[in-house]
Amino acid sequence: MKILTAKQMQEIDHLTSEEFGVPSLTLMENAGFGLYLALENMVADLSESSIAIICGKGNNGGDGFVLARQLLQRGVFPDIFLLAEAKSVQGDAAVNLQALLKSDYPVVEITDEESWAESSDSLLSYDVVVDAILGTGICKPLKGLFAKVVTDINESGALVLSVDIPSGMYTDAMEEQDLTVWADRTVTFTAPKIAHVLNPAQEALGELEIVPIGTPPALLEKPEYYLNLLGLEEASECLLPRPVSSHKGTYGHVALICGSRGKTGAASLSSSAALKSGSGLVTAFIPEAIQDVVASYQTELMTEGFPSTESGSFSRRAVTPVLRLLQDKSAAGIGPGLSTHPETIEFVHSIVQQSSVPLVIDADALNAFQGHLEALCNENGQPLVLTPHPGEFSRLLGVPTPEVLRNQVEVSREFCQAHSVWLVLKTFSSLIVSPQGTVFVSPLGNPGMASAGMGDVLTGVITSLIGQYSNLKNPETADITRAASLGVFLHGLAGDLAAEETGWEALIARDLLEALADAYQVFEDA
Repeated sequence: MKILTAKQMQEIDHLTSEEFGVPSLTLMENAGFGLYLALENMVADLSESSIAIICGKGNNGGDGFVLARQLLQRGVFPDIFLLAEAKSVQGDAAVNLQALLKSDYPVVEITDEESWAESSDSLLSYDVVVDAILGTGICKPLKGLFAKVVTDINESGALVLSVDIPSGMYTDAMEEQDLTVWADRTVTFTAPKIAHVLNPAQEALGELEIVPIGTPPALLEKPEYYLNLLGLEEASECLLPRPVSSHKGTYGHVALICGSRGKTGAASLSSSAALKSGSGLVTAFIPEAIQDVVASYQTELMTEGFPSTESGSFSRRAVTPVLRLLQDKSAAGIGPGLSTHPETIEFVHSIVQQSSVPLVIDADALNAFQGHLEALCNENGQPLVLTPHPGEFSRLLGVPTPEVLRNQVEVSREFCQAHSVWLVLKTFSSLIVSPQGTVFVSPLGNPGMASAGMGDVLTGVITSLIGQYSNLKNPETADITRAASLGVFLHGLAGDLAAEETGWEALIARDLLEALADAYQVFEDA
């Protein structure tokens, strides 16, 4: 499913009418009917509910006028407030406003804070408030009348349905706004917009519902619409078949290059996650100083020990034997628990540059390239998949973390296109970005996953899936984007399923390992 900007949505609506002959009034009518159905699902008995529809003068208000007419036709009589003079309403919204006015149904015009104060006392008495005030076009903070109305809506205690986007939220913003409606449900049309998925104020949306209104699907397939939302259907398409004739060699042999003294847990979590994600064989490449410890964690895991520094991390002497043993692997992950010992940093640079298999690069392996982005390449043309959280990414770029978060989509695309790498940016809605600049967004996950080891599990999951893709297909055509997208989706889904059992506060990375089986079962049951 595509994720659109406000400008792209306007363009699609225009082309729907101009090229496909669907009148814009029909689109608005369909939107209003979709709102009615959403309201019917929200409220047990509309006929017994007191409803206020608060409209702006634009198309968002026009959708509200259609909703009002749909309710009236069914014997439900809402109170309608227009935050403008009726004569200032234009276009399709004016057509639908006039339809109400010609029927002599009252529409209360509110033009300033004083006139709102005369009407707003009754706001506390409504069961439902429909926010049809400001749509996808705003990009400035609310003030004056609009700020007062939004504040009163939030304090009303009513169920709130927002049309397209909560008023006050910027459609293209990836940072919170100072004041916005807090809705119980938001109904948007045709496709989700950026803020629906990437604005941190997700609670303000309530439950998000996407309603088709007659837009031809072909219009959404333009290559410049590079943002995509990962859902269960899209993730399911990334699953590889498992024929009955399979054996353990069918699904690849992956390596996890990980661990150091004091960080054996990271090695165990990432390696175990690769096993739980479907790899036929998994070997943990670890410093020999900790080999016995890691080998004791997971019965099914193989281990290889390599020369260690005095602190128990990878020595530069480990480069040659690691590269030799990678030659018969399907993929590898590097980074969890490595440490930032100077010799280990040298080791990481050599492995990344000379690896003969696709590499997932995480944690301390990412930190090894801080200030050395020119070294982030593979001389054999093998795919590199970076999995930073925003802090790690900001250190790589030398850009403050808040700036990365504000512009995460464009910054990520520019980085991937410039360095010919894949990127998984781990935020509350993680991005998966290809070297061509295509972006997928996984909306799954929860605050309980903000704890140690979650990234180690993700490294193992993605490494496993890349190994399976590489082993079952020609490595030159292995679909890294699909494998990484499925990995992120599975990881988030497992986190959500595990949290249903533990709650957020008690959720730990090991719980995700156990929930991966349940996550795969969701695909089976779908």
